[in-house]
Amino acid sequence: MKKRFIFTVLMLLAVFTLVACGETETPEVTLSAITFSGVDNVTLDFDADFNVLDGVTATGNNDVDYSDLITYSHVATTIITDDVLDTTVTGQHAIKYEVEVDGILAQVFRMVTVSEPAAVEGQMLVNADFSQGTAGWDGSAVYIADGAEMTLSTEDFDGNLAFKAEVVVGANVWTPRFGQMNVPFEDGKTYEISFKAKSSAEKIINLQVGEILAGAPYWNDFKPGLTITKTITTEWATYSYKFTMNQDNQAGGILFEMGTIGSNAVNATLWFDDITITETTPDLDETAPAFTGLAASKSILVGADFVPMAGVTAFDIVDGDVTEDVVVEIKDSMDAVVQSVDTSVEGTYTLTYTVSDVAGNEAEFVVTLEIVGMQFSDTNLIVNPSFEADLNVETPEWALWQQDGYWATPAPVVVTELDTTAGTYSLDITGGGDAAWAVQFSQDGIELVEGNTYRLTVMVQAEVARKINVAVGYGDPWVQYARFDGQDVATDETTLEFLFTVSQATHEVKVVFELGSQDGFADGLVTFSEVKLQEALLDDIIMNGQFNTGWELWFQDWGDAPTVTLDRTNGSFDLAIDKGGDAFWAVQFNQLVDLEAATTYTLSFDASATVARNINIELLGTSLEGDSKGSFDLTTGVQTFTVDITTTDALTAAKLSFEMGATGSFAAGTVSLDNISLKVKDDAEAEELIINGDATSVPYFMYDNAGEGAGTMVLGENSAVIDVTTLGSQPYTPHFYQMIEGLTPGDYVLKIVLDSTVDRDLRVNMVLPDSGYASILADGSVDFGVVSTETNVVYVTFTVTNEVTNVKLELDFGTLTDLTSAVGVFTIYEVLVYQDLN
Repeated sequence: MKKRFIFTVLMLLAVFTLVACGETETPEVTLSAITFSGVDNVTLDFDADFNVLDGVTATGNNDVDYSDLITYSHVATTIITDDVLDTTVTGQHAIKYEVEVDGILAQVFRMVTVSEPAAVEGQMLVNADFSQGTAGWDGSAVYIADGAEMTLSTEDFDGNLAFKAEVVVGANVWTPRFGQMNVPFEDGKTYEISFKAKSSAEKIINLQVGEILAGAPYWNDFKPGLTITKTITTEWATYSYKFTMNQDNQAGGILFEMGTIGSNAVNATLWFDDITITETTPDLDETAPAFTGLAASKSILVGADFVPMAGVTAFDIVDGDVTEDVVVEIKDSMDAVVQSVDTSVEGTYTLTYTVSDVAGNEAEFVVTLEIVGMQFSDTNLIVNPSFEADLNVETPEWALWQQDGYWATPAPVVVTELDTTAGTYSLDITGGGDAAWAVQFSQDGIELVEGNTYRLTVMVQAEVARKINVAVGYGDPWVQYARFDGQDVATDETTLEFLFTVSQATHEVKVVFELGSQDGFADGLVTFSEVKLQEALLDDIIMNGQFNTGWELWFQDWGDAPTVTLDRTNGSFDLAIDKGGDAFWAVQFNQLVDLEAATTYTLSFDASATVARNINIELLGTSLEGDSKGSFDLTTGVQTFTVDITTTDALTAAKLSFEMGATGSFAAGTVSLDNISLKVKDDAEAEELIINGDATSVPYFMYDNAGEGAGTMVLGENSAVIDVTTLGSQPYTPHFYQMIEGLTPGDYVLKIVLDSTVDRDLRVNMVLPDSGYASILADGSVDFGVVSTETNVVYVTFTVTNEVTNVKLELDFGTLTDLTSAVGVFTIYEVLVYQDLN
């Protein structure tokens, strides 16, 4: 017993000793996470050595080092060779590191920023000799948008590196562009910018000096009022220009803009060399000031406000703003000098604007101003307007309603008489009831279109002078489109005239003459002799705001008429035709085109048919007319047809018509047309005259990714369908827009109707590119929310105080700070801008 006890004690002591010494086995940790180290964002000097894996480690939560398993990826513009980053490529490089072990994936992004190289002491430009490639010239100043493309590189010419720009032009002067910012210009000094250049094709470029701004107006011009363009030829030549710096600002620089200048839109490869900036002395000032905001001819409506200097400025390249020195002389149609323009009556005036600079250079601009009355359609929307026919009792065009005895005691008593010989309708009224509306003479079923302006004219007289009301609207409760209360009607025939703009949705309305009680009411006879409602003939401010194709389909609708349907789902114009009708002209696909007289054009198009047949093409006033019209044999395979067309000496416009009726070899089936083009023959810079020749373009509207955002725009069914796939950093990256020729002073309404696949905010703006993208909206822009569950209708009201030209209406889909921004598909059904003359 004693020995056993001693043995047990010894065993317990041994166990205790082992535990006390910490020699128990540690449980194994399961890998569940991996952490990177050494992947902080970093900024590097130009051409610095940098290995993307140096110092980068990956450690698991089980303390195992997995650094040898690290992989990385990057975009194509980032160049990494044998783990070494090419730091001659400036800007930001996003590198994604990854490790995957036993199904555990760890990822981390790292931003490596390579700085621009420093300028050589004594030089104002970085990398002026291009020995460092494109560095310094491919940074923030580069802008590619509006369909433009540009590839920058260098090319060796006999041991000398030159800068190379391969350019596809965009819609604007500045798309595309390259340049260099942060040039240390000094206030008060004059500089000469010089460079050598050549081009694969003769091309005009625009040269700018200024500062790129992050927000509106987006550009701070260092040479305001001075436009400098150079025509680059196919041989090396030296070009230069001067400007005087009048700001204390070293954030700006120089730009080479290679987009569309006027009608010049040449795609080319350009080379540049020896770009230098040197301090110099200004040239002798022989340049007169320049006016902005003036046009050689101008017309305004009778009654409009007119201030001769509204919107007019004058700028001198040396003296700066000289607007206060402008003198305006006004002469009437008799050539007599007058003090002001009388806009109350139609007339013609001549305004001569003059201004001089300090050097004595004088500028003069002559404006012919016409005061015109508003023109109206000959179509009267009122039925039986002169009461020369019996009233239609089945679908009454004129109707009488009066308050009865249930509502008023005594109730009005109205006796009517229609005299179709005299052309009058008389209402003998006794008692006015409770209000003006107690007696109503009206006509219903008149469609008024939102945004249109109308004139309502009424010829009326009263047995006893009195007042009446006029109302336009519909429904109960009443939706009012226009109202004119307390109108005086005399004992002699009176012509009442009312002008109003429809600011409600398009709808059928009722025109109502309220003849009941009000101040000025009198018992007696009220006689109407004529009522007119006419639409004002005003130019559309927005072109194609309901997104038509730009083409007109017409086909015979009498006799053995064909049935024709148009489909664009395949990206072409597919016309399914079942019959030929009476002649070749029984089916027509048309577009009006503007042409020059005595000019040769080239028409080209792709075409096919599901059953082989021929079609005709006619363009009256050209060699494609009458017996000379083109006949083209279509097969089931797509063919490209090309034909030259010469206009007559007098032609200025014509209708291009694809005739697909009963031609010589007509066959029922589908005719497909695509890539329709009409341009001046053998002119590389010729403008495309066909609108939407590819069946998918949105006529008159543009979609601009602005170099950052991404997406597409195509023509839908009476809509523009915009698929925004990537958001840029700015609200306008990307955006949808149309250029408006001009707006006169007044109050305006903008309406946009759209669907969205996402809930987000959007921004609408109206800016002036010629004035540094200044906004004409009171708050600089308008933000609004759209939802995915309903069609969104957005209204924006704004006022134009001075006449403006070249206005850019834009809808922004980019990133809106502090608001909701998201990619999605946006279907726009209507864009409407109209002046509200109410």
